[in-house]
Amino acid sequence: MLWKFTNTNKYGNLRSRIVYRPDGEAFGFNPKGFGSFVHVQVFKYIYEHPLIPPSLFTGQDGQKYIVPTWQKVVPETTLNDIKWVKPEVAKPKPQKNEWMFESSSDPGHFYKVTQVGVTYKCNCPGVWRAKDRQCKHIKEVKNGRK
Repeated sequence: MLWKFTNTNKYGNLRSRIVYRPDGEAFGFNPKGFGSFVHVQVFKYIYEHPLIPPSLFTGQDGQKYIVPTWQKVVPETTLNDIKWVKPEVAKPKPQKNEWMFESSSDPGHFYKVTQVGVTYKCNCPGVWRAKDRQCKHIKEVKNGRK
């Protein structure tokens, strides 16, 4: 089990280090030489990735890392000493736009073109007559004329 040990040095500055203790073994220290403040708590490395779980890799020099982030850890670290935080992947909301067109054959009657993301829809009968299912209103919007 990993512990975070924090104390003040002779100048009053906080100093922290990660210490390994086997499970069930009492945590003790010699207070001589340590400052007035001492704090001990269980420690876990934080690993953030939405999909890939953490793994441990030990190099030829004996240094251990959390991969794929290549974060250095103490040699006694196990996967139980790592907290995997999975951030939520924000899905972009499709932008919705609308345009109104007055009918040229029936003044006072309007057709609506709606864009959601990259999809365009129009409620005029010209959509069904066009081979590519894009009426003159959709083409005007796509060409930036309106």
